[in-house]
Amino acid sequence: MARVTIEDCLDKVETRFDLVVLASMRANNILKKGYSESIENEKKEKATVVALREIAESEITAEQILRNEVEG
Repeated sequence: MARVTIEDCLDKVETRFDLVVLASMRANNILKKGYSESIENEKKEKATVVALREIAESEITAEQILRNEVEG
């Protein structure tokens, strides 16, 4: 996927508002823990782009993001 669009992500999340919250939670989690080897970041993309790409490609679910946020 060359570019992530909101439409790609909305198939996985109920509303665009939920998408904003989930993507920001995931991006913060990525920044706190650093980019892991499982995250392909060859293009040196920002954490927000990586988070949106993961959501669009179903690599992470809303439940997983919320669980990671609670676990800290």
